[in-house]
Amino acid sequence: MCNLIFKYLIQLRAYVCFIIIFFFSILSIAHCQDNLNSITTSFNNYNQNTVKEKIYVHTDKSFYVAGEILWFKVYDVDASTHIPLELSKVAYVEILDSANKHVLQAKISLKSAGGNGSFYLPINLNSGNYKLRAYTNWMKNFSVGYFFEKNITIVNIQKNPGLPVANNPNKFDITFFPEGGNLVENIPCKIAFKGTDQFGKGLNFKGFLIDNTDTLLSFAPQHAGIGFFEFTPLANHTYKAIIQNDSGRSIVKAMPSIYQSGYVMHLSDSTGKIIVTVQSDTLSGREIYLFAHTRGTIKVADHSVLQNGKALFIFDKEKLGDGISQVTIFNDQKQPVCERLYFKKPLQQLEIKINTDQTVSSTRKKIDLHVAIGDTKLKDDTASLSMTVFKLDSLQSTDGANISSYLLLTSDISGNIEDPNYYFANHDAARNQELDNIMLTNGWRRFKWEEILQNKKAYFDFVPEYNGPIVIGKVINTITGKPAANIESYISVTGFQTAFNSSLSDNNGLVKFEMNELYGASEIVLQTNTMRDSIYRIDITDPYSNSFSTTPLPAFNLISGMENSLRQQSVSMQVQNIYTAKKLKQFIQPNFDTTAFYINPDAKYLLDNYTRFATIEEVLREYVAMTDVRKREGNSHFDLYNYATNLMIKSDPLVMLDGVAVFDFNKFMELDPLKLYKVEVLNRRYFLGNSIFNGIINWTSYKGDMAGFDPGPHATIIDYDGLQTEREFYSPSYATDEQRSSHLPDFRNVLQWSPNIKINPGAGASIDFYTSDVPGKYKMDIQGITKNGTFGHATFIFEVKR
Repeated sequence: MCNLIFKYLIQLRAYVCFIIIFFFSILSIAHCQDNLNSITTSFNNYNQNTVKEKIYVHTDKSFYVAGEILWFKVYDVDASTHIPLELSKVAYVEILDSANKHVLQAKISLKSAGGNGSFYLPINLNSGNYKLRAYTNWMKNFSVGYFFEKNITIVNIQKNPGLPVANNPNKFDITFFPEGGNLVENIPCKIAFKGTDQFGKGLNFKGFLIDNTDTLLSFAPQHAGIGFFEFTPLANHTYKAIIQNDSGRSIVKAMPSIYQSGYVMHLSDSTGKIIVTVQSDTLSGREIYLFAHTRGTIKVADHSVLQNGKALFIFDKEKLGDGISQVTIFNDQKQPVCERLYFKKPLQQLEIKINTDQTVSSTRKKIDLHVAIGDTKLKDDTASLSMTVFKLDSLQSTDGANISSYLLLTSDISGNIEDPNYYFANHDAARNQELDNIMLTNGWRRFKWEEILQNKKAYFDFVPEYNGPIVIGKVINTITGKPAANIESYISVTGFQTAFNSSLSDNNGLVKFEMNELYGASEIVLQTNTMRDSIYRIDITDPYSNSFSTTPLPAFNLISGMENSLRQQSVSMQVQNIYTAKKLKQFIQPNFDTTAFYINPDAKYLLDNYTRFATIEEVLREYVAMTDVRKREGNSHFDLYNYATNLMIKSDPLVMLDGVAVFDFNKFMELDPLKLYKVEVLNRRYFLGNSIFNGIINWTSYKGDMAGFDPGPHATIIDYDGLQTEREFYSPSYATDEQRSSHLPDFRNVLQWSPNIKINPGAGASIDFYTSDVPGKYKMDIQGITKNGTFGHATFIFEVKR
């Protein structure tokens, strides 16, 4: 009996232990899931509140001579999905020199997530390499490392280029990047490295890893100064690397810090599976979490437990999106401890076909193309494409990014990638390893994990420009020199395309004015109401970013053998500027609304239809109905009859002259009315933002120049560049014998620039142009994206013979 009882107690004890273990396992799983849910929720909340943009710019070529025109097309997409994004209506495009000083700047109108423009390259430019960069006002909230940048070369053959900056063999550097971020004692780790010269260009070298005086291994880059090696750091050992470049110069670099405790990760790609191994000296039983996302979209969230210092995560590669994904490891305290990037090449992109049988042509002959795109199987998926046809010679570089390599690779890395197209040229194991080296030596840093996990509310200094450029100013108290809050301010654009807006300064004195579709150069007037706020001025803020990336420009060198091509391109520029100057200065006039901001006045008077009087007072008294002029304490005032209340408004209305608010009525009354041709009257209260106007009297002069009226010293008057007016690309026709036999020289090296090609899925479009008098090989380059974010490019090379 005792044996039975004892046996029963043993079984009961085992059962209770099982229940306890099972219970704690359930709690552990629930705890892990809670942590994963917490990370996921914080990440989703962050991304929902921080929409990000990418800008890509397609240029007609990459090498120019001063005096030529640079043509470009801007594409604006959602940084996460690559779907064209209609968030911003303005792109800021600049050309910067090696000192980050702007050479040229333009505001480009974005419609349907795209826009195009041009820069005339002044003939006084110095020869050198320049950066073309582009961004939106909203993008200024984030790192400048994600602005679009492209290197271009401009040579001024009329100016001595000076001595090229020599590549100093003593100036080179190497940086080491442990996979996942950490080196931990006694744990194997892959270490990537990147060696660059003084201009940031990858260099060839030999490296040796030294432990005290022992050489452990040697290493060398695989491509563009980048490669990797593997080793296990030991406790109480000091490691250094000796680097020797091709010139025989050597430097000694210390290895990254080695930690006594921590986490190391390793990612491998095998037969469609991603395997992530995490090792640590941490005690077994600790939970760790893997979190992977592709440009802000969660793809994998999983947890594991360290057993004997190791944990394993395995998931299908297809779960990740195309392009760069970020894989992060968190410890049991939800702290990120390891991180690395992984690149998944896309299986399919937008198929663009260039069909023509004219691989060889002669001068002044028509080239017929049929451009077709594949069916994306998506509804209403129209493609927007841009095409350039330019001469290939020793000057033009075929390196650099296209829309595919930029959106998938370059745009998600804050740093320079030499010739990104190289990594997409083939798909063998060596090229894939070289691409993974890029992932190991760079980081995806569009956010900070600490901000996400703390659920900090995002704060933005710059707002999206939904409708057009926003002019930002600061109201300053001229007595104290400090910003002034709650001051009603006004902006006016003079001329025939007038605009008017008002704004109330915030606690920092800032005022913001939306300018909508204002094109070309204008004069703008900013002022406060001097009748009540006479001690203030408004200072304007530069809308262009004053922050710059640290990516250096490559060294500028004119290589021997370029002389003939350079001479030909310079002659081509000069011939075009002499014989087709007027054609190159033709612009497409935009459609803009010239209606005043109050839309329809209650009365309008064309003054030439009436007897002309000598004073403004006589004009108002004699035939401007429902308006009264009176004097009070020596000052002129206006009373308007309110149609809504059938009563006279006893407060002054808003008086304007050519769109500019007038506050000194006595001075205005002295103006010669014979210089004015129209007056409009609004006989009711009008609300504009925070401003309330007791009616409006708007005068217009014949010349749109305010008839010589001076708004006073309190007003800020500046020249303002609005949206750039689109320049027409000139391409002559040789359809007739007379045109072909013309003696007018045609030395174009850019035969065609078509920035606005629209094609439906599975359809095509016919494009034609004529060759010039310049023989040689020419390259067609077509790039574009569909409404649903499928992008691609295609090229075709043909030859022109005399």
